[in-house]
Amino acid sequence: MTKTLEENEVLHRSVILYVDDEKDNLELFRLQFGDEYELITANSAKEGLKILSSDPRVAIILTDERMPEMTGIELLEEIVTKVPDTIRIIVSAYSDSQRLLNALNRGRAHEYIVKPWRRAEVRRCLESWLTISKRRQDLTDKAVLANSLLDELQAPASPSNIIGQNGGLENVLKLATKVAKTDTSVLIRGETGTGKEVAARFIHDNSTRRDKPFIRVNCAALSETLLESELFGHEKGAFTGATSTRMGRFELANGGTIFLDEIGDISQKLQVMLLRVLQEREIERVGGVSTINVDVRIVAATNKDLESEVAEGGFREDLFYRLNVFPIFLPPLRERLEDIPELLNWFLDKYQHLTNKKPTVGPSLVQALQSCDWPGNIREFENLVQRALVVCEGDTLEPDHFYFDFAPTKPKVARGSVKDQVKTKQYETMKACLEKYDGNCSKAARELGLARTTLMSRAKKLGLL
Repeated sequence: MTKTLEENEVLHRSVILYVDDEKDNLELFRLQFGDEYELITANSAKEGLKILSSDPRVAIILTDERMPEMTGIELLEEIVTKVPDTIRIIVSAYSDSQRLLNALNRGRAHEYIVKPWRRAEVRRCLESWLTISKRRQDLTDKAVLANSLLDELQAPASPSNIIGQNGGLENVLKLATKVAKTDTSVLIRGETGTGKEVAARFIHDNSTRRDKPFIRVNCAALSETLLESELFGHEKGAFTGATSTRMGRFELANGGTIFLDEIGDISQKLQVMLLRVLQEREIERVGGVSTINVDVRIVAATNKDLESEVAEGGFREDLFYRLNVFPIFLPPLRERLEDIPELLNWFLDKYQHLTNKKPTVGPSLVQALQSCDWPGNIREFENLVQRALVVCEGDTLEPDHFYFDFAPTKPKVARGSVKDQVKTKQYETMKACLEKYDGNCSKAARELGLARTTLMSRAKKLGLL
């Protein structure tokens, strides 16, 4: 799907431009995202500027920071004056953290991506900004909005981007809108896949801190030592491999919001350190002796029962109450089934580029989808919609498209209700996939696009484990 400039036709602003002086990075970006997005790459800032001046379809520019002749931030400064409506994303390492923070605070960059990038994180970033860019184009076409893109980005985010505002999430949005106007700490509770990060971003975008950084941290993804360095930074020589001083996520989020996902998984040591941040608004880098003041709004999230963790001694009671000043509970998808038709249409729009078509919804599909328990919630639903679009070869999306059948033959099962049919399909698919990988739940989960815990929970319910 990657195209040269000569092959492109001016249609609308949907092209992503990636600038990097290292050919290997350009090739990696093309390999990872070329089949999903319209891409143009440039191996110098000068070439990137030339492309921007001649191709009005560029919606997003990602640029490496360290390049000869002109750095990435210098390139973005040029773009601010020449093509101000372009979304600007800087790609760099943490060693450039102060420069990244300055670029964000001065409005030169809308967001940054840390090297080495993670594919899923970059995809989420691109999807989010493409949605914003498209929304602005639609509004401009209707002569509703004529302000600059920066003005729009600094305005409170509209709840219209959150599916379920008139259904299962109506009360959640009311609470989130109220607390966003304060600096109160928020603890978002909910099962995996219910959209806790989306809620956190909504709170930030509707707060007075919306023009400052929104920094995400997955507390469950790193060991205690690595997480400590990520959160608080470190001084040069603090440990083996610390070849330079590095700012932590709290410093990068200064003035803005830090989102601590999976907060229930942090160690007792880090709980004490986090409590100090909440109480004193100050940190110390690993290996450092200086106290650094930080002005950060904390939004945390967990899928754990923290009250039970507190009772059992696994989570500090004083920290829990500091975080839980304003709790928000996100309902699981099975409790907001009325939102499924709207969610289905949203994801069909989002992923129709995979097949260059948007099939119609069969008459029994919504009923079938509303008959499922959805242990993986919105994330599972999104994965299955994407998979169904690939599987569907006709013009109509049916329940059968939501499951792969790996088994060479199907056992004869009596045709019952739609719910029974869905469960039968689910059983067949999961059984075949587990057999394919000799019972390896991790491999089967990856194949099916589910979390390992979700697959195990569902397999146990179906009697497969």
